[in-house]
Amino acid sequence: MPKVVTIGWELEYALQENGMKQKELAAATKTPNATVSDHVQGGGVRIEKLSDYVEALNTDRLRGQASYETYGFIKSMDGKVAEILTPTELDFLQDQETIQREERREHAKVLLIKSKLEPLNDDDKRDLERYVMEFLDEIVVELSIVFSILKILGMTITTAFNKRMPHWIEKKYMKG
Repeated sequence: MPKVVTIGWELEYALQENGMKQKELAAATKTPNATVSDHVQGGGVRIEKLSDYVEALNTDRLRGQASYETYGFIKSMDGKVAEILTPTELDFLQDQETIQREERREHAKVLLIKSKLEPLNDDDKRDLERYVMEFLDEIVVELSIVFSILKILGMTITTAFNKRMPHWIEKKYMKG
Protein backbone atom coordinates (compact mmCIF):
# COMPACT_ATOMS: atom_id res chain seq x y z
CA MET A 1 0.00 0.00 0.00
CA PRO A 2 1.45 3.43 -0.94
CA LYS A 3 2.54 5.64 1.91
CA VAL A 4 0.20 8.55 2.68
CA VAL A 5 1.19 11.59 4.75
CA THR A 6 -0.62 14.58 6.18
CA ILE A 7 1.09 17.91 5.41
CA GLY A 8 -1.80 20.35 5.16
CA TRP A 9 -0.37 23.19 7.23
CA GLU A 10 3.05 22.91 5.53
CA LEU A 11 1.41 22.90 2.13
CA GLU A 12 -0.66 25.97 3.02
CA TYR A 13 2.46 27.76 4.30
CA ALA A 14 4.37 26.92 1.10
CA LEU A 15 1.51 28.28 -1.01
CA GLN A 16 1.56 31.54 0.97
CA GLU A 17 5.35 31.74 0.79
CA ASN A 18 5.15 31.42 -3.01
CA GLY A 19 2.17 33.74 -3.36
CA MET A 20 0.45 30.88 -5.16
CA LYS A 21 -3.21 29.92 -5.08
CA GLN A 22 -4.43 26.35 -4.75
CA LYS A 23 -5.76 26.35 -8.30
CA GLU A 24 -2.31 27.37 -9.59
CA LEU A 25 -0.72 24.49 -7.70
CA ALA A 26 -3.39 22.18 -9.11
CA ALA A 27 -2.54 23.29 -12.64
CA ALA A 28 1.22 23.03 -12.06
CA THR A 29 0.93 19.49 -10.69
CA LYS A 30 -1.92 18.29 -12.95
CA THR A 31 -4.04 17.62 -9.89
CA PRO A 32 -7.78 18.31 -9.57
CA ASN A 33 -8.56 21.48 -7.61
CA ALA A 34 -10.68 19.51 -5.13
CA THR A 35 -7.78 17.16 -4.43
CA VAL A 36 -5.36 20.02 -3.73
CA SER A 37 -7.98 21.62 -1.48
CA ASP A 38 -8.39 18.32 0.39
CA HIS A 39 -4.61 18.04 0.86
CA VAL A 40 -4.35 21.61 2.16
CA GLN A 41 -7.19 20.87 4.58
CA GLY A 42 -5.24 17.92 6.00
CA GLY A 43 -6.24 15.04 3.78
CA GLY A 44 -3.71 12.30 3.16
CA VAL A 45 -1.19 12.90 0.37
CA ARG A 46 0.54 10.06 -1.46
CA ILE A 47 4.33 10.35 -1.56
CA GLU A 48 4.33 10.66 -5.38
CA LYS A 49 1.97 13.64 -5.18
CA LEU A 50 3.99 15.15 -2.33
CA SER A 51 7.02 15.00 -4.62
CA ASP A 52 5.06 16.92 -7.28
CA TYR A 53 4.10 19.58 -4.71
CA VAL A 54 7.70 19.92 -3.52
CA GLU A 55 8.90 20.38 -7.10
CA ALA A 56 6.19 22.95 -7.92
CA LEU A 57 6.51 24.98 -4.70
CA ASN A 58 10.28 24.59 -4.22
CA THR A 59 10.53 25.77 -0.60
CA ASP A 60 13.08 24.49 1.91
CA ARG A 61 10.44 24.12 4.58
CA LEU A 62 8.16 21.91 2.46
CA ARG A 63 11.17 19.97 1.19
CA GLY A 64 12.29 19.40 4.79
CA GLN A 65 8.84 18.24 5.85
CA ALA A 66 8.68 15.92 2.85
CA SER A 67 12.07 14.48 3.80
CA TYR A 68 10.90 13.95 7.34
CA GLU A 69 7.67 12.28 6.23
CA THR A 70 9.36 10.18 3.56
CA TYR A 71 12.76 9.26 4.94
CA GLY A 72 12.64 9.77 8.69
CA PHE A 73 14.22 13.26 8.83
CA ILE A 74 17.76 12.64 10.04
CA LYS A 75 20.41 10.52 8.41
CA SER A 76 21.63 7.75 10.61
CA MET A 77 24.93 8.48 12.32
CA ASP A 78 26.88 5.73 10.59
CA GLY A 79 30.47 6.94 10.76
CA LYS A 80 33.22 4.90 12.40
CA VAL A 81 33.19 7.12 15.52
CA ALA A 82 29.53 6.34 16.24
CA GLU A 83 30.09 2.71 15.35
CA ILE A 84 32.95 1.93 17.75
CA LEU A 85 32.59 4.38 20.64
CA THR A 86 30.26 3.86 23.57
CA PRO A 87 27.77 6.58 24.60
CA THR A 88 30.14 7.55 27.45
CA GLU A 89 33.11 7.87 25.09
CA LEU A 90 30.99 9.86 22.66
CA ASP A 91 29.97 12.14 25.52
CA PHE A 92 33.65 12.90 26.16
CA LEU A 93 34.10 13.71 22.45
CA GLN A 94 31.04 15.95 22.60
CA ASP A 95 32.59 17.83 25.54
CA GLN A 96 35.65 18.51 23.38
CA GLU A 97 33.46 19.83 20.56
CA THR A 98 31.65 22.08 23.05
CA ILE A 99 34.97 23.53 24.25
CA GLN A 100 35.93 24.34 20.66
CA ARG A 101 32.58 26.04 20.00
CA GLU A 102 32.65 27.95 23.29
CA GLU A 103 36.00 29.46 22.29
CA ARG A 104 34.15 31.23 19.46
CA ARG A 105 30.88 31.93 21.27
CA GLU A 106 31.46 35.46 22.63
CA HIS A 107 32.74 36.69 19.29
CA ALA A 108 29.75 35.08 17.56
CA LYS A 109 27.36 36.91 19.92
CA VAL A 110 29.00 40.21 19.01
CA LEU A 111 28.70 39.40 15.31
CA LEU A 112 25.05 38.44 15.64
CA ILE A 113 24.30 41.78 17.30
CA LYS A 114 26.43 43.61 14.73
CA SER A 115 24.45 41.91 11.93
CA LYS A 116 21.30 43.60 13.24
CA LEU A 117 22.96 47.02 12.93
CA GLU A 118 24.99 46.74 9.74
CA PRO A 119 25.96 44.24 7.07
CA LEU A 120 28.74 41.89 8.10
CA ASN A 121 31.99 42.03 6.16
CA ASP A 122 33.54 38.87 4.66
CA ASP A 123 35.84 38.27 7.66
CA ASP A 124 32.89 38.55 10.07
CA LYS A 125 30.87 36.13 7.95
CA ARG A 126 33.76 33.64 7.92
CA ASP A 127 34.06 33.91 11.72
CA LEU A 128 30.33 33.38 12.17
CA GLU A 129 30.45 30.46 9.74
CA ARG A 130 33.32 28.88 11.73
CA TYR A 131 31.19 29.20 14.86
CA VAL A 132 28.15 27.59 13.28
CA MET A 133 30.30 24.80 11.81
CA GLU A 134 31.72 24.09 15.29
CA PHE A 135 28.13 24.04 16.52
CA LEU A 136 27.22 21.52 13.83
CA ASP A 137 30.21 19.35 14.80
CA GLU A 138 28.92 19.35 18.37
CA ILE A 139 25.39 18.49 17.23
CA VAL A 140 26.60 15.60 15.06
CA VAL A 141 28.45 14.10 18.03
CA GLU A 142 25.37 14.63 20.21
CA LEU A 143 23.26 12.90 17.57
CA SER A 144 25.77 10.06 17.52
CA ILE A 145 25.18 9.69 21.26
CA VAL A 146 21.43 9.71 20.70
CA PHE A 147 21.64 7.13 17.89
CA SER A 148 23.94 4.96 20.02
CA ILE A 149 21.51 4.99 22.95
CA LEU A 150 18.50 4.46 20.66
CA LYS A 151 20.25 1.40 19.23
CA ILE A 152 20.59 0.02 22.76
CA LEU A 153 16.87 0.70 23.27
CA GLY A 154 15.97 -0.91 19.95
CA MET A 155 14.33 2.34 18.85
CA THR A 156 14.65 4.34 15.61
CA ILE A 157 15.14 8.09 15.41
CA THR A 158 11.76 8.38 13.71
CA THR A 159 10.06 6.56 16.59
CA ALA A 160 11.87 8.79 19.09
CA PHE A 161 10.89 11.96 17.19
CA ASN A 162 7.27 10.86 16.96
CA LYS A 163 7.23 10.03 20.66
CA ARG A 164 8.77 13.38 21.62
CA MET A 165 6.89 15.59 19.11
CA PRO A 166 3.89 16.33 21.40
CA HIS A 167 6.32 17.67 24.02
CA TRP A 168 8.08 19.87 21.45
CA ILE A 169 4.76 21.16 20.19
CA GLU A 170 3.66 21.94 23.74
CA LYS A 171 6.92 23.85 24.36
CA LYS A 172 6.42 25.70 21.04
CA TYR A 173 9.65 24.28 19.56
CA MET A 174 7.58 22.88 16.69
CA LYS A 175 4.20 23.65 15.20
CA GLY A 176 1.41 21.16 15.65
